[in-house]
Amino acid sequence: MEFDREYFEQGPMTGKSLYTNYRWLPELTIPLCHHLARECPFSVGDTILDFGCAKGYIVHALRLLGYEAYGVDISEYAISQAPKEVNGYVTLIEPYAWISPLHYNWIICKDILEHIPYERIDEQIQILADSCNDLIAMVPLGDGEKYHIPAYEQDVTHIIREDLEWWNKRFMANGFVIEVETHELGPFKSNWQGIHPQGNGLFIVYRKDVETPAA
Repeated sequence: MEFDREYFEQGPMTGKSLYTNYRWLPELTIPLCHHLARECPFSVGDTILDFGCAKGYIVHALRLLGYEAYGVDISEYAISQAPKEVNGYVTLIEPYAWISPLHYNWIICKDILEHIPYERIDEQIQILADSCNDLIAMVPLGDGEKYHIPAYEQDVTHIIREDLEWWNKRFMANGFVIEVETHELGPFKSNWQGIHPQGNGLFIVYRKDVETPAA
């Protein structure tokens, strides 16, 4: 399955995803990134990578807020559509590839890990652990067979449908310590939280060889 124009712009019409006209919405993205920066928290001088950055909108917002942010994605289409302001800061990569020569203070992994096949999820999390001190991940949750939020089934690239405990074990098995594990996503996915309060999970984790989480 290719993350192409149809996936990002015509998802429901083509049966590929939930995305329609995936575009820069500063009135939404900048406040969300400000919340993210405060809650993690990010510090001045931190390097931040948006892993699976799509068109680079989170990178753009974080840089507008003064953070040294970068992004990578496997979608040639998405990277080609990134705003000119993030040219040079977002990069096309191959799946399961070494991320970059930089070691990041933080990696953001929002709605990405559920796309990874079960047999490669440990490999992917280990790649992330080798590339950062701290990681914030958001994932849709399920019971092993289906998502708690039925709409998530409409994305044909979604694979992993597991609960918080399953993800906890995967992070811990691959070099991370859990700092935050919750169904509460703050302003993220607010349209779902009232209807399906256990439909999504948020993790803030740090590497075992880092004495304390970022502060």
